[in-house]
Amino acid sequence: MMTPSRLVLVVDDEPDVCWAIETLLRAHHFAVVTAASGAEALRWITTTQTGCDLILVDAKLTDIDGVDLARRIRAETPCLAPMIMVSGYFYKDDGVVLDTLRSGLVSAFVTKPFAHGEMLATIDEVLNRG
Repeated sequence: MMTPSRLVLVVDDEPDVCWAIETLLRAHHFAVVTAASGAEALRWITTTQTGCDLILVDAKLTDIDGVDLARRIRAETPCLAPMIMVSGYFYKDDGVVLDTLRSGLVSAFVTKPFAHGEMLATIDEVLNRG
């Protein structure tokens, strides 16, 4: 019996990045939904009946900061899916990133551009945490 795909919501305002992540994840048997803005992501989360298993959030969206979006997802929706922050703007040792990780708001951070193996390993680690 085939196990159902895990659903990942990818929130990024760069179409090429959405395409690259979606293509990578689908090749590894994930179901993927993409949102090009924070507003679109919030709308999807609040209206979907299926929910998602993981959210990849770009740190800098055109309509909202990724950290603020993560806070709004936790405050305004019932969604408890772990979140991974993805950014070409911040680095792993940036204070904003460290504070966000320490607070538990996001579970991990991946720098753009990312190696496919790094992204997949981070997703696997986050999804398999207790």
